[in-house]
Amino acid sequence: MRVRVIFLLLVSGLLILTACGDQNNDPVFVVATPVPADANFITYQHASGVFSLRIPPDWVAGDLPDANGVRVQFTALEGDQAVTRLSVYVVNTGNPMTPEMFAQAANTYQPPDDLAAYDWQEINRADQRDGSRRITGIRTYPTLGTRSLNLFLQGDGAFFSALELDITGADAPTRERLQAVVNTYRVNQTADLRIGTVQQAAAQVTAYSGVIGFNGYYAWTDQDGVFHITGEAVNTTPNDLEAVRLSGVLYDAQGRRLAEQSDILSMDVLGPGQGAPFDLRFEGGKPTSTVRYELNVAAREAEYARQTFYGADNFTIANEEAIYMQDTLVVRGELANTGNQMAEAVKVIVAIWDDQGRVVAAETLYVSKSQLVPQEAVGFEVPIYAVGGPAITFTINVIGTVGSAQ
Repeated sequence: MRVRVIFLLLVSGLLILTACGDQNNDPVFVVATPVPADANFITYQHASGVFSLRIPPDWVAGDLPDANGVRVQFTALEGDQAVTRLSVYVVNTGNPMTPEMFAQAANTYQPPDDLAAYDWQEINRADQRDGSRRITGIRTYPTLGTRSLNLFLQGDGAFFSALELDITGADAPTRERLQAVVNTYRVNQTADLRIGTVQQAAAQVTAYSGVIGFNGYYAWTDQDGVFHITGEAVNTTPNDLEAVRLSGVLYDAQGRRLAEQSDILSMDVLGPGQGAPFDLRFEGGKPTSTVRYELNVAAREAEYARQTFYGADNFTIANEEAIYMQDTLVVRGELANTGNQMAEAVKVIVAIWDDQGRVVAAETLYVSKSQLVPQEAVGFEVPIYAVGGPAITFTINVIGTVGSAQ
């Protein structure tokens, strides 16, 4: 797989501190300044401007569909698993958060009975001195099992915020890092966020069974009204997989299915630790009552496809670039069959990534030649008609099938 930068803006600054004064021989005492808990973090600010926080540089942010406000989940790769440790929900209630209004919003967000049918067991509820509320409890998901959650609810002007921390299996450094992130959370009370209603907390985790993990997932709507769920599916097993089928399901606040879209990964054989981009397209758009989505996956150990699979290690890519041609982003270049067999049905798989590590477009195109003999080359141009965010980098995978002998 080839990774190239589309463009990169690098800004550097230099701060010089000088001291002046009379020199003397008095002893000098140096007191070490404590290193802030978020010293190596990066600042994340939501596109709406409504909130910001500082997160570890390896966290990936992903917007979730919500008809009332903003929902963002933050995921990190821990070992071979993608774990969502934090989700943030912000809604503009249109009214100042008086103690009475805050209590009402907090109770609406996390009532005793979970309308989404995910069992919730509250363990502790405590009101903080600053007027916020902290709730600890356990929620049981169908695919993820029991998860230990810490919820932080707060009001800022007319904005109600809920931060859900998943501390399941978290060691001490991970817990400290989560606490540091929460302490950097800030709400911009002047942000222009449409007025909505507080919805009950629902599943904010993109679910998978442990066979396939998800990376860089993102939900967005293009200019034609098509709703996209894009991302990268990663094989977390030690075995080759084939026929990897993804299914995206949209739900309302009552847990009812509103729409479903399925697709087969373009990567015929997905090796251990290997990822492949996807783009689930809901041509009818996103229903207005959608508040969350889930990704489900099914796959089998590679048996049939592996017999004729001609992987990326048999191809060499050169002169690749991403340019805009008549307002369309085009990824183009040349590829050559540098393996020792004839290649057929050669396809180029392209993923476009934004500055937050999210897949904002994915496209697959077969090359113009039906067969490539060893050392034969061909040019390619992959048009990307819809992009869900700033195109910063792109990745290319080339695969094919073993052709018949001549």
